Amino acid sequence: MATGNLTAEKEEGSRLQLDFSKLDAVSGCIPVAVQHADTNEVILVAYTNEAAMRRSFAERRLVLYSSSRKEMWEKGATSGCRFELVEAFVNCEQNSLLYRVRPWPAGRTHGICHTHDAKGDSRQTCFYRKINLDTLSLVHVES
Repeated sequence: MATGNLTAEKEEGSRLQLDFSKLDAVSGCIPVAVQHADTNEVILVAYTNEAAMRRSFAERRLVLYSSSRKEMWEKGATSGCRFELVEAFVNCEQNSLLYRVRPWPAGRTHGICHTHDAKGDSRQTCFYRKINLDTLSLVHVES
């Protein structure tokens, strides 16, 4: 099976394929839960390193660290689907962050996920599949 097909199956399929080795690839980074400031929905979990965190804070934009490309990236710099950083929180052990964000510029709506729904639109959240707890299969929950 080609790599593209493996990616498509992982991103769109109904089989649970968790990557428990991911943190091995992001040394020097911590996870960031990204929450929509208006709806409180968790829309993304990503990683940041110190440089990306500082840039995000200074520019008040969602800047993260790409574990696959091994580089800092501003969410939406290519697509135009940017996000304003509204607030940031740290957990009790100071090993993860919560960013509350809002689509930018104000009033604009767009998705945060790099995948697209059946209509071809960028998804509003990366959490578009639910795990069936009995069968461990995945079920699309987006509208």
